[in-house]
Amino acid sequence: MALAQKYRSPLTGLSFAQSLIERPLTEQENPELITRALQDETTSVVLLSELGAAATIDALYLVPGSELKRTEDTTLVFLGTHRSRNYILAIVLSDNYVLGADARWISLREGFTLFNELHMELFVEAQAISNWLGSEKFCPRCGSPVKPSAAGWNQRCEANGHQLFPRTDPAVIASIIDEQDRILLGANANFRTHMYSVLAGFVEAGESLESAVRREIFEEAGVHIGDVAYRGSQPWPLPRSLMLGFSAEALSTDLVPDGAEIRDLRWFSRAELEAELRAGSLEIPRGVSIAYALIKSWYGQELPEAAGR
Repeated sequence: MALAQKYRSPLTGLSFAQSLIERPLTEQENPELITRALQDETTSVVLLSELGAAATIDALYLVPGSELKRTEDTTLVFLGTHRSRNYILAIVLSDNYVLGADARWISLREGFTLFNELHMELFVEAQAISNWLGSEKFCPRCGSPVKPSAAGWNQRCEANGHQLFPRTDPAVIASIIDEQDRILLGANANFRTHMYSVLAGFVEAGESLESAVRREIFEEAGVHIGDVAYRGSQPWPLPRSLMLGFSAEALSTDLVPDGAEIRDLRWFSRAELEAELRAGSLEIPRGVSIAYALIKSWYGQELPEAAGR
């Protein structure tokens, strides 16, 4: 059985994949870029602390560039532009920055349910670059401290000038389809009770994406994989992953959970999955995740919620 054509088409409408923000890479070496942007009346600043992003009820709490309160602990990153408006990230300490009465710090996961696409893309980009800046503090060559440069998009060793660039961890996530057009879902050991999802894992050194899909599915489920088709990608900065979505053909159907990451595995027909979702005996990822997009693509429409929810 070759993978059906409908499982080869690109996923549409993936969150954070719309490229609304333009990143002027050629300008980031300009040491005056952030200084000039802060003086521009079209500049808005995203505030991010160890507690999350500053937000109102349903949007990022954006500060005009000219009104930004900076301390010695503030790190600035030029995020890019959208419709001629500049966006800058200010990484601050929550104890050193007092928000307005209508704002609070929220996590990225909470923002997923609140913000429009532009503000979510800004939040995702801000969180990703902040995570990297916070984790790469020393030069891998000599151990000396590094300092942000290029408007926050690289870090330079203060001793030898060696440059560090943002790191992203590629991870594959796949809907596995058998010859009966059933989908494979698993319960991760870290999931809450009754939560099932498509399987995922990180790409290893020297490995192609397709090989990673075949290896991960066999390691976690004992299923042999044939045809593999790329469907789309989604940044997932928790802390710094890039989720690469696939659909793949199952060549075998016997299931062997690895007993470590995966505690249970099941094949579902559409009728079986719908019945369990409506009964509330099973949950799946929802919202903006590429996991839901892959399951929804197989199912053919929005998936039902539990009765009475």
